Amino acid sequence: MTTLTLNNSPIKKDFNNSEALNVVIDHLFEKEIQKENVLVNIRIDGENIPFEEGFEVGQERLSTFSNINFEVQTSVELAFEALDSCNDYIDILNSKITELTGLYQAGNNEKADALFNETIDILDLFIQLFSKINSTLGRNLGEEKVDRKDIQNLEIHLLSILKALIPAKEKGDIIMLCDLLEYELIDNLTQWKIKVVPQLKALKKPQEI
Repeated sequence: MTTLTLNNSPIKKDFNNSEALNVVIDHLFEKEIQKENVLVNIRIDGENIPFEEGFEVGQERLSTFSNINFEVQTSVELAFEALDSCNDYIDILNSKITELTGLYQAGNNEKADALFNETIDILDLFIQLFSKINSTLGRNLGEEKVDRKDIQNLEIHLLSILKALIPAKEKGDIIMLCDLLEYELIDNLTQWKIKVVPQLKALKKPQEI
């Protein structure tokens, strides 16, 4: 008989070994995984399978396996973990910006333009990630617990930088472009890392650390 667990605790419902793995997954989403929880990993006979890859084995019968553990995390836990990713994005962006300004100042505009587009794409991913983290923590911990002052100020400043970057690039104003990148944007991103991320991490309860 296949042993089925959810975060290493027995799953409440009994399943026939002839049923497919997807039947168990559907049951978990309908009955046992709470709204703000996320299924992140399936451990099958000692091997970790990320949830999105679990669909590849979803049609397999339970009898194929000996032990299956479904790993669930709350959206808040995932948000706190993602804060470290924000710092990684900032480090990558600051490195790209330093390289980018060097290319513009050296007159290597073709290579610089390609890196500029790549940097803006990464910045967009950072903004999307932080927006999700901010929304999740506010929704689950209470809006009053999340200090919005620094976040709002940095968001406004970041938006003003982005609005100024495109015209400077279109006009070919390399001096203005490099100043915005090297001083304004790097400073803004660094403030996210030293102010906002630590503030949000501090909201984590001691027992969760």
